[in-house]
Parts: sequence; C-alpha cells; structure tokens
Amino acid sequence: MKEIIFILDYNTFKKNLLETALQYSPFADKIWLRIKNIDANEIFYYAKNLRTFLPDKYLILSERVDIASMLKFNAVHLNKDCHELVVLKKKFKWLDFGYSAHSTNEILSMECFDYFTLSPLFETKKDFKVKPIGAVDVSWINKNIYALGGINPDNIDEIKNKGYSGIAGISLYKTIKELKNLLNHP
Repeated sequence: MKEIIFILDYNTFKKNLLETALQYSPFADKIWLRIKNIDANEIFYYAKNLRTFLPDKYLILSERVDIASMLKFNAVHLNKDCHELVVLKKKFKWLDFGYSAHSTNEILSMECFDYFTLSPLFETKKDFKVKPIGAVDVSWINKNIYALGGINPDNIDEIKNKGYSGIAGISLYKTIKELKNLLNHP
C-alpha cells in the first residue's frame, strides 16, 4: 500500500482549485478532479487547466469520459448509475475506470472496473450521517482498492497490510506529507 489519490473536490477547493492541486501534487500519486453537476464548459475549463499545469500527473475525472478523453486524463471515476461500462471500455481503451463502492460485495459485483474506492472506513465529516465500515481486510479480493473516508496518521496502521493499493481522500491533504511518509515506511 503506497499510493495516494488526492481527491481535488470542486466544492471544497473551488476558490483555490489549481493552487491546491499544485501544492499537494508532489505528495499525491494520482489526483482525482471530483467535479460534477455543473456545466460541461466549466468542467472542461478546470480539467484543461489541471492537465496543463500537471502534464505528467496521473489524473482522474469524475463521470465525464468525453472530457477526460479529450484532455488526455488517465482515468474516469464513475458512479452506480453508469450502466454502459463495457461499451465505454471498448471505445476508450486507454482510460482506466474507477468506481466508488461501500462494501466488498459491491466491489465483487462490479467486475469490469480497473480500480475501486471503498468507503467510508472511518468517521468522516459529512452533511449527512455515515456509518463507517471499519478497517476491512480486502486482501482476498485481488483488485485495486483504495481506502477512503476519515484516514489520518492516527489510523493509517489499521489498514496497512489489509490488501489496499493505497488511500484516497479529500481532507487527507491536511496531513498528506506525513501520510506519504507513513505509507512508504513499515
């Protein structure tokens, strides 16, 4: 478990989106531009600037396969409402496809995805009530799974050696440097 996906959430970082990406990109292996439910032109604008400023970074875009493909993003993160994954994978062979899961059973039922986030593992601040699933062992699943939700330096050891490819999160930027160090050292 060594990789960090920094979730660059549009609603959280809107005022300083690009500056935030540049500041934390040295510590993140992948950056997921989580931007949805806004005008496609605005999504394109932010995605294009992100690719321009981070030309070599592995970039993920939420839901918009068309924009991700045009701007040479590396992956698209889809939700449970996507029913055309097989078609998308045939048409956009160069893109990885990710999925947000909330249980191991959900991961097992979604065979075609290249990677998954599993959440929420720990307590996290939300506008709605969430029930953490805990430090679930996923080593038996044999898929690329990133732990998501409330991960910090105090609980990172609880998920080490449990089969995760890495961690993902929005608020982990607060301790991303320390988390990167903890992931790279047993």
